[in-house]
Amino acid sequence: MEVKVRKATLNDVKEIVEVHCSDVEKWYKWVGEHKVESNYEELSVEERWGHGGPWMSMETCSVHLNYILTHNQYPLVAEVNSKVVGELELYIGEERSVLGKTAFIDILVVHKDFRRKGIGRTLIRKAIEIAKSENCKTVSVWPAKNAIRFYEKCGFKKLFSINKVIIDIEELSGIGKRNEAKCVKKSFPQNYDVLKNMILVSPRIESSYTIWLKNKWAYAVEEAKAICDEGYIENLNVAYIIENIWRSREEAKLTLWISNRENILRALKFIASSSLNMGFKKLTMFVENNLYESYVEKQVPCMIKDKEFLMAVNI
Repeated sequence: MEVKVRKATLNDVKEIVEVHCSDVEKWYKWVGEHKVESNYEELSVEERWGHGGPWMSMETCSVHLNYILTHNQYPLVAEVNSKVVGELELYIGEERSVLGKTAFIDILVVHKDFRRKGIGRTLIRKAIEIAKSENCKTVSVWPAKNAIRFYEKCGFKKLFSINKVIIDIEELSGIGKRNEAKCVKKSFPQNYDVLKNMILVSPRIESSYTIWLKNKWAYAVEEAKAICDEGYIENLNVAYIIENIWRSREEAKLTLWISNRENILRALKFIASSSLNMGFKKLTMFVENNLYESYVEKQVPCMIKDKEFLMAVNI
């Protein structure tokens, strides 16, 4: 079976959606607070989004693919007999970590009818080829747990052990409130150069550049309207984004960049206070284990909810 890999165009949207939707066994819609089984045609664009993001409908996938292409990133499709049967999305960016300049695999999906035929590996080989042409140091990925073995076979190794951490912001915000007045908040950086030499604390499951770039993209879908607050704390040299978690009134997700690890606690106190004012009680972070043990575990009221890995291959 011959597999051809190329850069996607907007003409591929319909078949890319088919690839991603092949993973969905049952479709649901929300009726009040209850999920009710439905079929694809009966769902709104927003309800389709809830099953897996912008790839679930042509309307939002077109917008998403256009963003990737116009920002000179790499959406790749695998074809068999001129039919799209797989997709990989690759983001090139530099950061202050062992990843260096990295090609981050944000999405890799193969149609369920074409799995275990080498299509995923073919897409990976093309991603590595592109990374080399872009003078990257690494290719990186946050794998689904059932895909770790696949990436190991492709030469990837576990680079970061990551803790999914839930912070009790009610308790944290009550610690050292005197520090709040000393923090000076300004606008979130619109130029990635400001963040490139900072440490990505959370979510360490993605590359720094990928997070910054995708944060700029907007979709007219309620679930995608997630950002509640963002800013740059000038005197701490810290940038952050607070996003609500869909259908959760009390829990938010935190994205955090920092220049000096010693300022993590002060930054989290400021952010906790801001989050509490917005009605949240919990903050979710994905923090690399060594950083967690050194700067979070003994200073911040929190618990580990899960473990994740970021994998990479040097090129």
